[in-house]
Amino acid sequence: MIDTHCHLYLPEFDEDREKVLKRGTDAGVDTFILPAIDSATHEAMISMEEAFPGRCFAMAGLHPCSVKENFKEELDMVVSLLARRKFMAIGEAGLDFYWDKTFVKQQYEALAFQIELALTHDLPLVLHTRNATRETIDFIKPYISKGLRGVFHCFGGSEEEARDIMAMGFYLGIGGVLTYKNSGLDK
Repeated sequence: MIDTHCHLYLPEFDEDREKVLKRGTDAGVDTFILPAIDSATHEAMISMEEAFPGRCFAMAGLHPCSVKENFKEELDMVVSLLARRKFMAIGEAGLDFYWDKTFVKQQYEALAFQIELALTHDLPLVLHTRNATRETIDFIKPYISKGLRGVFHCFGGSEEEARDIMAMGFYLGIGGVLTYKNSGLDK
């Protein structure tokens, strides 16, 4: 099994990172994919990949919640990373309108830029979307004919949105949202 999206390089795991990996391995997970957040976490993410070669694999990208005034500089750092080495995917990228809508226009710009990186480097795109699933679907649709592929990680949208995403050839990542009381599983 593969954990396709885990931020095990974050400080919250400093005390028990190896134990977490061992528990995963004991449960049958042999590969851990590490999504990027922003330049503040790149070093930790890449260091974890280096510490666990063949088990942990890094992505390159800019998380939509990290899109701020300096997003173009952040994207330049992603380009720099991609110039130095190969990554598993571009991500996590996307649109997040849940916490803050201050940088919506910039989130769209950052997503477009990362879509082009995914196409240029022939890498899958890992999408984070919160309170913006339909907007994300509509935004990426024109790129499907150019070969864009990837996954909507931690999908929490409607059945119609799920069908639209799968019709575009994208995968759905089903994460912890499934365990929330309001997930509808009790029906």
